[in-house]
Amino acid sequence: MKAKHPAHYMGSLIGRGFRCAPCIIILIFLMSNFSSLIHSQIDEKSELENSNSLWLASKGSSGDIDVPSWRVGDQWTYSGVMNVQGLLQSSGVSSNIQTITGDLYMEVDDIITMNVENQTSLVYRLESEAEFEANNVNLDSYSGDLTVDYKETDYIRVSDGALIQMTLEIDVSFLAFGFINVDVGEMIITNEYSPPKELYDFPIRVGETWSNQYTNSVTWSGQSNYFSIPPDTVDQASSSHAVVSQGNPSVQYSGCANSYNVTSYDSNGTPDGFQWFCPAVNNDAWRHIEVALGLEIDFKLISVQPVSRSTNIDVEFDYPAWPLDTNLSAWVNVSDSSGSPIGGQVVEFRYECVGYSTSLTTASNGSAYIVFDTNHSPDPSPGPDDFSSHGVIAWISAGKKVGVDTITLDDDLTTIDYLPKSSGVSVERVRDGNSVFLNPIIGYNAIPDDTLIFTIPVQNVGILGGPQTELEVTSPDGVTSRANIPPLGALESAQVQLTWNVPPNQAIGDIEVQFEVDPDGLMTEDGNQSNDATNFSIFIGRLPVANLVEIQPTKTLTQVMIDARNSNDPDGGSPHCTFVVEINVATNQTFEEEDCLFEYNWSDDGTYRVWLTITDDENDQDSIHMDIEILNRPPWVNLTTQNSILSIPVESSITFMATDSGDLDSLLPEGSNVDYLWQLPTASDGTQYVCESGILVAPSCKVTPMEEGIFTPEVIVEDDDGAFTSSEFNLVVTNIAPTNAEITMWNGSEQITDDRNPPIWDILEDQVVTLKGTAHDSLNDRSTLTWGWQPDVDVDPNWYVENVGESSEIDVSWNTSGSHVIAMEAIDDDGESSGIANGWVRVSNVAPTVEQFQPLLPVGEDRELTLTGVFSDTPSDLETLEVCWDVDFVVDLDENGDTMDDCDFVGPDITYHWPTAGLMQIRFHVTDDDGDSAEAIVNVTVVNLKPKAAASPEKLTVRVGEELVIWTNETTDSSSDIPNLIFNWDFDSSADFDDDGDPLNDIQAVTQYGEPLRHTFAKEGTKNIRLTVFDENDTNPSTVDIIITVIPDDSGVLGWVDSNTAGVSNIVVILGLVLVALLIVLGFSMLRNKGGGPEDWMISSGLYNESSPTAAPPTYAFGETAATTAPAVVETPAGVPPQETAQLQTPEPVQQPVASTPAPLLDTSSLDDIFAAPAAPAPVVSSGPPLPVGGLPDGWTMEQWGHYGEQWLKDQAAQSSDTGGFDFDL
Repeated sequence: MKAKHPAHYMGSLIGRGFRCAPCIIILIFLMSNFSSLIHSQIDEKSELENSNSLWLASKGSSGDIDVPSWRVGDQWTYSGVMNVQGLLQSSGVSSNIQTITGDLYMEVDDIITMNVENQTSLVYRLESEAEFEANNVNLDSYSGDLTVDYKETDYIRVSDGALIQMTLEIDVSFLAFGFINVDVGEMIITNEYSPPKELYDFPIRVGETWSNQYTNSVTWSGQSNYFSIPPDTVDQASSSHAVVSQGNPSVQYSGCANSYNVTSYDSNGTPDGFQWFCPAVNNDAWRHIEVALGLEIDFKLISVQPVSRSTNIDVEFDYPAWPLDTNLSAWVNVSDSSGSPIGGQVVEFRYECVGYSTSLTTASNGSAYIVFDTNHSPDPSPGPDDFSSHGVIAWISAGKKVGVDTITLDDDLTTIDYLPKSSGVSVERVRDGNSVFLNPIIGYNAIPDDTLIFTIPVQNVGILGGPQTELEVTSPDGVTSRANIPPLGALESAQVQLTWNVPPNQAIGDIEVQFEVDPDGLMTEDGNQSNDATNFSIFIGRLPVANLVEIQPTKTLTQVMIDARNSNDPDGGSPHCTFVVEINVATNQTFEEEDCLFEYNWSDDGTYRVWLTITDDENDQDSIHMDIEILNRPPWVNLTTQNSILSIPVESSITFMATDSGDLDSLLPEGSNVDYLWQLPTASDGTQYVCESGILVAPSCKVTPMEEGIFTPEVIVEDDDGAFTSSEFNLVVTNIAPTNAEITMWNGSEQITDDRNPPIWDILEDQVVTLKGTAHDSLNDRSTLTWGWQPDVDVDPNWYVENVGESSEIDVSWNTSGSHVIAMEAIDDDGESSGIANGWVRVSNVAPTVEQFQPLLPVGEDRELTLTGVFSDTPSDLETLEVCWDVDFVVDLDENGDTMDDCDFVGPDITYHWPTAGLMQIRFHVTDDDGDSAEAIVNVTVVNLKPKAAASPEKLTVRVGEELVIWTNETTDSSSDIPNLIFNWDFDSSADFDDDGDPLNDIQAVTQYGEPLRHTFAKEGTKNIRLTVFDENDTNPSTVDIIITVIPDDSGVLGWVDSNTAGVSNIVVILGLVLVALLIVLGFSMLRNKGGGPEDWMISSGLYNESSPTAAPPTYAFGETAATTAPAVVETPAGVPPQETAQLQTPEPVQQPVASTPAPLLDTSSLDDIFAAPAAPAPVVSSGPPLPVGGLPDGWTMEQWGHYGEQWLKDQAAQSSDTGGFDFDL
């Protein structure tokens, strides 16, 4: 068990040195004695006062307070206050210590068996720990911190709570002056008591007394360099005790209002302590100890923590008192925490005073019955009320659980005997609202206007119960009153309370309160009526009167007579004077003077208070105080330097001495009777000079002036009364040159370092770095230092930078690669130089960089592509940087063997185009003056631009035989493709001319760019003309559809000629017709000349030859052909048949051509057609004879033309002689 909080000192804590060994020896010795007094019974929390386990464990026989039962693990805490003022004064030790406080922690560590007085006994082992600390205490003028580690082990007999043995371990240390740790000593003290010492004689009843006669053996061990270990001792000792009252001890723990005051007396009968036993917690509530040398100790209950009681053991006797050597019945009752009986429990019954023990087993009702012989063993703590009392134990060894009860043995027993016990009367005195319980130490006395509350116990000392009766009380003024006494069992008590207010005019002297039980003599069964009446005496006095003679202001070191002899005690006797003198600030000292005359002197000035308390024979007190003014004498000091030095160079150390100083009226030792405080100058940068030792309160001060000029320190000495005296010294400080010049290079906040000696800093071209120059100089010169820099002393010595300050920083960069040397010099305001400091730097070229291009979208043929190259380099290289584009990897323009490094274009921007489609590459590259370069390759996808077909017919309606002219000048494509465009014409997209099953791929005429289509139709009708335009990518043509209306020529041949010659002269046309007619006639003639008959001629002529296809062959011979038409002047995507429209199904009325030129028919396909997938390849056209001028005959396909076109031409030639029945195109 460890102490949770250290003890601590209460009061002023001032002092010096270490001469306190005698005082510490006394403390250790007294601890060894009082430790034997502080063992106690188990302590329990008030929250558990109603616990069945706690009540059963602390049974009182027939209303008495019996020995408690403890369990392993029970814990409790006491607050301790140790008043050592009287102890130190009586030992001749001067100290400011008054009280030391701390908490004591106790715990039941184990229950064991020991051989005690030749008997095997159950014993509690009780562990206690504490730590006492007194900080900044003053012992014999020495200051320090006192620490006492305290550990105690007690062995206490279970049957009666008697102390068998105590072992105390004490470790004392003293920390002097805050840094000298003194191990004062370690000591182990063992006290053995034979027979065991009984602080309580259970059962406890108010008014009972007992005594102890024992042998006290003390053994000492340990070690110390400051005192000798005392020798072992064996002494005969005695003590006596009395239960003097019952009431509230007023401790921090709130559950002990009904406690019993047990007062202890030394061998002379003088009270030397008391304790309050608290039945509610079965432990002491308060223990007060007084030692003859002046030490007073109080332990008051703070808290308690018992372990839980899962098993309760109760010992019960047939009678609480019984004759000697007689059989007595007893029961051992065992129950659980809820009170339910536990059957079959094996319990050992122990009557240890005679060495008797036996094993019992509880029945189903939880009880075991036994009859045992009381024997006649004497009690080591005899009292006048019985022969002896002994504890009987019920023991369960498995769980180390006990139950205890006490049997009282007496041969002078009676059946019934009621008596009031004057020795057990408790008196509570209330004065000015303050309540105190009187006891032999305080004294039984009062003064007028006090209120006295008497608690009178009435006890049946018989072994049988008695009837109800009365108690008559007669007060000191003769007034009587009665109170009922309830029936009392064997040895049971009842209390009657009487309150009496002391009259204001009550005479001085003893008064009596009389008590009588059964005043009318009605209790005939009372075995002894002679003890029915008794009385209690108390002294009524007056308070003493304190008086002090006034004292005039007095100088220090002068004896002052403090006279209290005019104090008096009105009720007689000589009062005792106690002077409490304020000897220094917050430190008081107490002096006891029987003659009330006290002499004292003060060494410090100030106002000091003296308190006087006088105490009369009745322990009544009166107090007054007086303030005394003490005048001070100031200290003196003379300031010098070591070796009487008057001048030093700056930054040299010097020691100033203030040893020629002192204070006449100081109580401190010579050489330390004044306090020093050095006031040193403040430097120009605001820095406060300090003594290099770090101590500004020493008699000497070593300091290093950091500035030139006059250095003036001041020392102030202060005595212990607060008076000050000062002294100054003027020291001449001379100049020094700057030193330790050094150059460092920084890249921002990061220093550039190099392990070479000297270092060579590696940086990059145009990298801006900071050169920092430092040098050491006196403080007042630092801010005026002039710094000269030559960053490139070998290459450019004219490059010079200068600035002023404590340090220097310049930002520099080098624009050429290679090695450079830096030079720097610092000069102070006196012209003193630090010398040249050099630095070396190696500059590396930074290669240029270019930004890579993101993937580009495809670009069309001849479309301009503009690119901007993004590049970077150091600023000095940018002006000379060569920025180039190489767009042709075939040509080596600079003839250096590398076709990709040419400067086809110069500069960051380029605009370029390609005439043909494909994957193109451009190289963007830059090169600096050191030949380092960077590049970026650009991949460009050039795609073919789809042509946009456009057709502009001169007329939308023409007559049969009239020439149709369609212009294609508005057709567009890339400039490089325009000259190579191919224009394919299908004169009727609704008819499959080549009979290949696709009416949209017929080619009936082909024109070139800039060449118009000229065509005449031999038949009327609506003509769906489709123009298909191809560039070099024949898979992605552009088409446009035109709807032309052909109307009949109703003017005859001449009219037809006139209307269809399109400007050709009529004579030429007529000549042509004549020529055709002649050819026909010639043909007929030739046929006849071959000898055929008329029928054969008919058959072989072109008019009747079946093998000559005058009309298109049936289309089923070549597959189905879908005849469709398209809207007029609309571009139709390649491969898509034009949709039928209402216009084609229901032709509009024929209109005459208008004179205006029709708008061109433009290709309306989107630009997205550039990137459209190529159209499916056109079907292969069958070979055949050249097409006629008018294109494929109506209804023909190219496949048909390949088979029958030659024959058709022959037939047409044969029929040309007969113009009346033919329609043909020119």
